[in-house]
Amino acid sequence: MKKAYSIIAWGLALELLDFRINNFDLLPDVLGYLLVAIGLSRLKEGRRYFGVARWAAVVLMFFSVLPLIGMESTISLTSGDKPGFQALALTSVTTAIDLLMLYGICRGIRSSAINRSKWELALSAKNGWTILFVFGAMTLFACPFQLNYSLQDGIGFALFLAAGNFVCGVWVIFLVRRAGRELPGARKGGGGSPEEGVGGELDIIV
Repeated sequence: MKKAYSIIAWGLALELLDFRINNFDLLPDVLGYLLVAIGLSRLKEGRRYFGVARWAAVVLMFFSVLPLIGMESTISLTSGDKPGFQALALTSVTTAIDLLMLYGICRGIRSSAINRSKWELALSAKNGWTILFVFGAMTLFACPFQLNYSLQDGIGFALFLAAGNFVCGVWVIFLVRRAGRELPGARKGGGGSPEEGVGGELDIIV
């Protein structure tokens, strides 16, 4: 199980980082999503949520091939041009699917942590997902406005979203690494939850 979490963390890191030389991506996102899908397929506990994340990663893997065949699917913060409808549409779709993938990962870790009485890890996954959702929702809300305004018109807000999403991405990597350390070999049971609502059956999904 620890190896599976390590594979997921590496995949998320490759997807998050972007190294280019003459516009050639040295670490294509398709490789990152492939590793995420492979790692998730090896996790049995919490498989309901990890399964959702795995299929989202597979869909994102196919979307990440589009730039390799010349389709515009990214938005530049520095060009000063208004993004095209195609780029905005693809960005919105991939952002929504990426949120679904991250939800599955965070919820799967939380479920596994609750089953093994790792209450702090469960609470961290829950609170982290809330912040992830806020930044993802703000990104989706802002996308349609770029049809009438360039990113330079709202560069401050755009940089805020970019920085927030990057920090959230790094946080998920650390969460996955932490889950890899704490969950394998832990015993189930071991007392009630010290945090109200962490170990309960009722869960509000957004």
